[in-house]
Amino acid sequence: MVFTFFYRFVLFFCVGLFICSCGYKPMAYYANKALGNKVFVKLVVNLENPEESVKIKDMVNEAIASRFHSRTTNKDEADSILEVNVENIQDTIIGTNAQGIATFYRVFVNLSFKFKHNDKTHAFINTGYYDYASSLGSPTITYNNRSTAIIEAAKQSLDRFISQIGYSASF
Repeated sequence: MVFTFFYRFVLFFCVGLFICSCGYKPMAYYANKALGNKVFVKLVVNLENPEESVKIKDMVNEAIASRFHSRTTNKDEADSILEVNVENIQDTIIGTNAQGIATFYRVFVNLSFKFKHNDKTHAFINTGYYDYASSLGSPTITYNNRSTAIIEAAKQSLDRFISQIGYSASF
């Protein structure tokens, strides 16, 4: 009975030690290392979609705080400068009704990310996409659906950027 308890204790201790010492670090750890603690975000607005461009910048600012564990600051205090360019937002028809009127769209968002930290410059271009429905009865619903789809597609692009920056910083 005492030996069974002892062996279980040793087994759990060894498993716990293995898990704690494996050296795993999340991608955000490496991304934070690449960007630094203070980040200035510069946005290049897409003139065709200025409202969504500003929402994308807000989303990037939120990601810097929540996922990179860094903070946004002004340009003079920043460790790194991150330039986000909303290059292209394009809608494609993916579904029509019986009369041939478009009812479903796919929006593609191309974002380019360029950052400079410790005299190193990295640049990435990512595409995200998201589907949305149009409303034949209300253009406002279609506009809101499109706006939501643009933000969701930008989130995909931002997630890819986080992986890319973390991967580039891990080497």
